Amino acid sequence: MPGRKRQNKGTQSTKTKKAKPNTKNIKIAQRSEEESQALLYDGFQQLFNGRESVECMLNRKENFKECWNRVNEAITSILLDMNQSAVERICDFVDKDHDMNDSLIKLPFHEIPTGLVFAGINTPDHGTQFAHIASKLQEAPTAENKRKKKDFVALLQSKNCLNIKSMIKSMIERFLANEKDVSGHDTGFGDNEDDNEDDAEDDEDMIRVTEQRQAAMYKLGNGAATAKPSKCLPYDMQLLEGWYKYQTNHSNSSPNLVVILQDFESFEPTVVQDFFTICSEYRSRLPIVCIVGIATSTEILHQSLSKSTIGLLRIEKFTLEQSEVWFNRVIEEIFLDSTTTIKFGARSYKFLLDHFYLYDYSISKATASLKVNPSFLIQHQFIDQRLSQYAYMHHFYGNPLSIFLPLMQHDKSKMQDCLTEWLTKEVLNEHHITHIRMLKSFRAYIESIAPTEPKKALRLLEEDRYLITEVVPDLLDDIKVYQQEFRMGINLLVLLQAQFPSFTSFSNLRKSKRLLLLEALGSNERFSKKGDLVKSLVILIRKIDERHVGRLLTELRQFLEGIEYREISASAIKQLDEWQERFDQLAQGSEHHAARANVNLKGMLLPDVQESRATATSKKVQTQSIEHLKRKGSEASKIAMSIAEWVETVLAHHLRSFTNLPLHEMIYYTNIQLHEKSFASQPRAAVQTALTQPQHYMYCSCCHTEKSDQILSSEHDTCILYKLYLECGRMINLYDWFVAFGCIVEREKRSPHQKLEENEVQARFIRSVAELQFLGFIKPTQRKTDHVIRLTWSNI
Repeated sequence: MPGRKRQNKGTQSTKTKKAKPNTKNIKIAQRSEEESQALLYDGFQQLFNGRESVECMLNRKENFKECWNRVNEAITSILLDMNQSAVERICDFVDKDHDMNDSLIKLPFHEIPTGLVFAGINTPDHGTQFAHIASKLQEAPTAENKRKKKDFVALLQSKNCLNIKSMIKSMIERFLANEKDVSGHDTGFGDNEDDNEDDAEDDEDMIRVTEQRQAAMYKLGNGAATAKPSKCLPYDMQLLEGWYKYQTNHSNSSPNLVVILQDFESFEPTVVQDFFTICSEYRSRLPIVCIVGIATSTEILHQSLSKSTIGLLRIEKFTLEQSEVWFNRVIEEIFLDSTTTIKFGARSYKFLLDHFYLYDYSISKATASLKVNPSFLIQHQFIDQRLSQYAYMHHFYGNPLSIFLPLMQHDKSKMQDCLTEWLTKEVLNEHHITHIRMLKSFRAYIESIAPTEPKKALRLLEEDRYLITEVVPDLLDDIKVYQQEFRMGINLLVLLQAQFPSFTSFSNLRKSKRLLLLEALGSNERFSKKGDLVKSLVILIRKIDERHVGRLLTELRQFLEGIEYREISASAIKQLDEWQERFDQLAQGSEHHAARANVNLKGMLLPDVQESRATATSKKVQTQSIEHLKRKGSEASKIAMSIAEWVETVLAHHLRSFTNLPLHEMIYYTNIQLHEKSFASQPRAAVQTALTQPQHYMYCSCCHTEKSDQILSSEHDTCILYKLYLECGRMINLYDWFVAFGCIVEREKRSPHQKLEENEVQARFIRSVAELQFLGFIKPTQRKTDHVIRLTWSNI
């Protein structure tokens, strides 16, 4: 009892000590009202310094989600449609009967049906593509997909398959985690998320864990009795064989076991060879089918695998579309065809092209270029960049006039009704109207109409309701018409380029649609009026003969009568009918005169050639034939000249710069600085800023300096050493550097009981020197004792 009392007393005293924590130096950080609001509304805040209405902010939030979902669905549908035929052929390959028991030649080994999928060099996108293939193979048979059976799929990546043990273990876990078994019980290793467990794990422990998992896996009847748990290791193929027999015995189908190796180039060759050899041994009992993703070519297959291993594979090749095809279709869909999405300016669009073609060639990274990291917008809150929409988020988060963008999907009357309702409900306030009047394009519009319509210009500056309900819908509708005309101009250029495929002088000027769009966006009238491409096309059209005139008229009619151009091509079709009528008359007159001309032109000489016949009849026939040729040639040339003039006029009007449109800032995104800051990072500038001005990163007031070269003892040791480094020459004496560092460190404030010792200064100096060497500012040298070489000179 005394001992027990002492024990209780000790326990009570321990609890008493724990109940009194030291709270003297604890400071509780509280969020401000703006930060709480940002978290509440997914980062959206009331603009105009909080004077924006809550309804308008929520409207921007909903519009942002709606617009981005529309764009994301378009991107996803293009990606899926692009590889639809290839995925269907892969599914047909898997569904084929690969049983070779009835073949004429009996092989001493079992071949593995293997599909080589050439997915291109854009490896960041392979995850999405092969995940889509895996989901298609797991679909149940329907009349739409025309599948024969539903397969079990294991998608393997090289990071989870470091050796043969982990590879087979990962494959078995993927198969067992495909779905629930026929009894409705979960057959997967649900609580095992780590694919790269330690290889030194005890096999007895692994057997014990497997027994526990398998005890709840195979049940007989309604669960009244359970089968004897398996003692197989989790990387034993017998475990997969037993599971597959259990599945087939309780169902009427025999699905294939599809193994997808996503990034074949990254797998260890010896591991893959052993894997294929083991799968070949079990091929007679397990219907294993392999899908191998290759980024380069078949050479990597022959370099990685031995000839005997390749002999175990029955190979069929499949090719996915390259990411460039997807990128061109996305550009055409988002920046040309659609009138309800944000359009990029010239610099933003060029940055998007450069980021795709010059850096990663990746679909996912190009999609991310349409996205923004909200850490730049919501006071550096760290949010996953994959979930943050770039240009759309920046447009809707920081631009109060982004509320007008969704109006582009309505006609003008619907726009007026929406804007009238917003004014009535006070969704729009005087700050929105003032912001509209401060737009550069609106000021230019007022200056342009002031000399001719001074009363209208005055009303636009004084009457708010007139501006919002009458003029803004007209200007937005003009932007919508301009976008349709711009699309027509770009497609007309593509059509005209195709008319002259064999002209070598024109081949250097021929451009793809994405480059035509780039030049048209950044031309400022130079491209449509004075550009070399337009000039060359106009000259070539003027020189075409009668046969090419008829073909050009036919293709122009098919182009202008398209559904997308019916609203803006009425006058052009009328002009085209006039040219077609003149051309038909020319063709009929040519047929009527053909017989006589063919007879009389035999032996006919031109006037500048020496005459061999001087009779009056021959001169009369010759004169009539020459006049007919001149009349025929001149009429075809007149039609060609008219078409050339029309093309020049239409292109000059349709491809005019969007910067001339009033209120284009509501629709066109031209902020390139944030793009470059987010996607074209400059690590050296960031490192040098952190070393010279650490207060921007450490958020402390003690390190604040008016000049970046001022050295404070309260700064970080590496910052102090770097500022001394900027004062040194090419060869830095370590001892002099150490003495200067110690003189500054001695100034730091310390308690009387904590004196600065030389060993501490030396240790801090060595650590800072090592950090500068790691960052690449210095390197050791043997040219001079106790010296290092300075590697950088300019301070960004």
